[in-house]
Amino acid sequence: MLRRTRPSPTPTTRPSPVGWSRAGAVAAAAGAAVLALATAAPAAATGTPTGEPPEVPGLVVYASDTDVDATAQAVQDALSANGMVTAVLDHQENAASVGMELRPTTLVVGGAPPVGTPLLQASQRAGVDLPQKFLAWEDEAGDVWLGYNSAEHVAVQAGLPADDPTTEALATASATIAAAASGSEEPATEGAPVEELDGYLADRPSDAADVDAAIARYQEATTSAGLSQVALVDHAAAAASIGEVLRPTQVLLAGNPAAGTPLIQAAQTMGIDLPTRYLAWEDESGQVRVGNVDVGALARRHGVEDVSTLAMVRQATAGFTAAAAGGMVAPEGGVDTGAGGAVGGVDDASWLLPAGLALLAAGGAVLVARRRVG
Repeated sequence: MLRRTRPSPTPTTRPSPVGWSRAGAVAAAAGAAVLALATAAPAAATGTPTGEPPEVPGLVVYASDTDVDATAQAVQDALSANGMVTAVLDHQENAASVGMELRPTTLVVGGAPPVGTPLLQASQRAGVDLPQKFLAWEDEAGDVWLGYNSAEHVAVQAGLPADDPTTEALATASATIAAAASGSEEPATEGAPVEELDGYLADRPSDAADVDAAIARYQEATTSAGLSQVALVDHAAAAASIGEVLRPTQVLLAGNPAAGTPLIQAAQTMGIDLPTRYLAWEDESGQVRVGNVDVGALARRHGVEDVSTLAMVRQATAGFTAAAAGGMVAPEGGVDTGAGGAVGGVDDASWLLPAGLALLAAGGAVLVARRRVG
C-alpha cells in the first residue's frame, strides 16, 4: 500500500502542473521578491554548530542555530513570503518507512518566478535544477546545517557561464532565505569550486507530440515502477504568471526511498539532489527533448561510492527517459547510462527496466511529501 501525507492525486492520476506561484500571486519584480524574502523572521536560536561543514562543489552551506525541523520550517516561511513552497520531503521519515535509519534530513523545494525565469530563458536546461532546493540536516556530531545549490552551479550545469548575469536574482534570493532561516549572516562554505559535472543532464530528443505528452510518458513509466511523483512544475506557466515568455518546459520529481535512502546514508548532502528530476522541454527548433539528472554524476559530486542501489538507479532513470523519448534514436554513440554501455532507441533500453525497476517496485514504499502553498 502507498502512504501519502500530502494533498495530491493518487499515483495513477496525473498531478496538475504547478508554477513557482499561482497566477497573479507574484506581481513584483525580482528585486521586490528579494526584499520581501529579506523581511522573513529568522528562527529562534538554540546553538550554532562548532564543527566543519562538508565541502561539496556548488553547495553553499550555512550553520543553523535551530534543529532541522525548525530550520526547514523557517525556509518555508521565507519562501512563502513572496513565492511558493512546491514540496517538503522528510528524508528521515521516508527512510523509516522502508525500515532504514537516517539522521534528520529535510528537503524544501520552492521559489518565485522573477528569481528563476531569467535563468530559464537563458537555458531551459536549468529547469532540471529549479525551483531552488534547500536541505537542512543534522550531522553525526549533532550540528545542523542548511545548504542550497549555488546559482553558479545551476548555471554551469545548464551550459551557461558561472558569472552569467541571469544568476544574480537566484544568488541573492537563495542567500537571503538561507541567512534568515539559519540565523547565520554568512555561509560557512561558499560551495566553491563549481565544477561542470560530465554527463549531468542525460538528454535526448523525443517523438512526443509536445511537452505534456512527454511528461505523461515519464509519469506512466515511474508509476508503473512503483515510484512516487512528488511534484510537477510547469516553468512556462510560472513565467507567464509574471508576463514573461518561456518555451514549454516542465520538470517532474519522482523517487522511492528504498532506492534513494542508501545514497543519502552514504552522504547526507545527497539529499539535496534526490528525488530524481526528469525534464521535458521544447527547444528553439520546436523539437521536444527529455532528460534526467544522471545519478552517477551526483554520486561523484557528493563523493558517494560502492552503494548497492547506485547502478540500479542509474539504469532505471535511463529507462524512464528512454520511455519518454519513445521511438526517437539517441545521438550517435547513444546516451551514456554509466551502467556499462550506451542506450540508443527505446528498444535498446528495454533491458534496463526489469532488473533496475524490480527493486524499486519491490520496495512497496512511497516518498512522503508535504506541499504548502504560500
